[in-house]
Amino acid sequence: MSLVEFKQPEWLDGVTARSIEENMMKNLPLDIDKTEGGIVWDLTMPTALEKAEMLQFYLQNTFRQMFPMWATGRWLDQHAHDVGISRREANKAYGHVTVEGKAGLVIPQGFVFAVPSSDGVASIDFKTLSDATIPESGSIDIEVQAVEAGTASNVVNDTVTIMRSPITGITKITNKEAITGGAEAESDDSLRERIDEINAGRGGSYTGNNADYVRWAKEVAGVGYAHTIPCYNGPNSVKIVVADANGVPANDQILKNVFRHIWGSDSLDDRKSMERLAPVGVIDFAVVAPTAVMINYSFKLKLTSGATVDGVKARFKAALLSYYQSIAAGDGEVQPVRYNKTYATLADDVTGVADFEDFKMNGDIRNIDFEEHEYPVTGEIEVTTYE
Repeated sequence: MSLVEFKQPEWLDGVTARSIEENMMKNLPLDIDKTEGGIVWDLTMPTALEKAEMLQFYLQNTFRQMFPMWATGRWLDQHAHDVGISRREANKAYGHVTVEGKAGLVIPQGFVFAVPSSDGVASIDFKTLSDATIPESGSIDIEVQAVEAGTASNVVNDTVTIMRSPITGITKITNKEAITGGAEAESDDSLRERIDEINAGRGGSYTGNNADYVRWAKEVAGVGYAHTIPCYNGPNSVKIVVADANGVPANDQILKNVFRHIWGSDSLDDRKSMERLAPVGVIDFAVVAPTAVMINYSFKLKLTSGATVDGVKARFKAALLSYYQSIAAGDGEVQPVRYNKTYATLADDVTGVADFEDFKMNGDIRNIDFEEHEYPVTGEIEVTTYE
C-alpha cells in the first residue's frame, strides 16, 4: 500500500486507443477512406493501441517508480539507498536445543538438528553455531540457527527432536523453548514507511534523539518494533526495547545484532568504534526484549461463505500485531490495549467474519494495561462457531 493513492496526470484523462486513433484520422486528407475496417483504419489502429499502452501503462508505471510513495521492488530499494538505508534482509530463527547423551561427546559446529517432516511438510533444519561437548551431567544447551531464513523457521517448543545425520551416543534432543526470530525480507510497505520517516524528518536532529534510536534499531533484520527508555539508569543512558517482526519479544541474537549495529561493538566498554551510531555522550546503553503481556481472546463466530476458522484467526492475529505496534510507547506514552479497539479490529479489519458475539480479552471485557518495558502478545484465540 502506498502512502498516498496514485492518480494519473490530468492530461491523460480520457486518453484511450480510440481517442488516439480518432486524432490520427483527423490529420489525414479528407479524400481518404477512414471507415472502420478499411485499409487506413487497419493501419492506424495498431499504432494507436501501442501508443495507448505506452501512455496508460509504461509511462504511468515510470511515474510511480520515480517517487518512494509509489515505487516497488528494486526501484524502492534505490530510493532507500538515496536516504541512507536498505531493505531488511530475511532473518533466520535462533534458539537453543537441549541434547542429552554420553559425557565427553563432541557435537561439531554446523551439525544439523531438525523438526521431523510430517503431513507433506518438509523438515525444518537448525545448525549449531559452535562446537559443543556434553558435560558430566549428560545434558547441554546448544545455540542453533535455522538453515533457511523466513517465518517458516519459527517453531514451538519440543519440536526439534531428530538429527540430520545421527551421532552414536546422543539419547535425547529437544528445544525446551520456542525458536524465534525468523522473518521474511522487509516488505515494500515497511520500507516505504521508513523512507517517509526519514524524508519527513529532514532538518531535524540525527544525533541520538529517540527517533534516531528507533530508526537505527529498525534497520536490523528481524526487528519489527522498538522504542526507547531514555535515562533509564541516570543521565547519558539509553535502553531500547525490541520486539521481533512476528510480534514477540526479540531473541538474544536479534538483541545482540541491534546492540552491535548501534554501539559499533559487542562490548559496552568499547566506546571508540568507528562504526558506532550512538552519540559520544551516551555511556550506558542496553538493548532488551520486553516482558510479554499475554492476551488471550475468545469469541463465538459466524463465518462468511468459504471462510475458515484458521483463516480468520490468522488474519485477526496479523491485524492485532499492527494495532499493538501503534500503541506501544506511541509518542512516548504507553497506551492500554483497548477492548473496544480489538473488538472493532475483528469486526472491521478481518475478512471471513459474518458476525460474532461474546468477545472477551483474557476472559473479560475491559482494557488491559501494560508498562513501557512490557509488550502485548497474542496468546490463544479460542473460537466456537454458530450458524
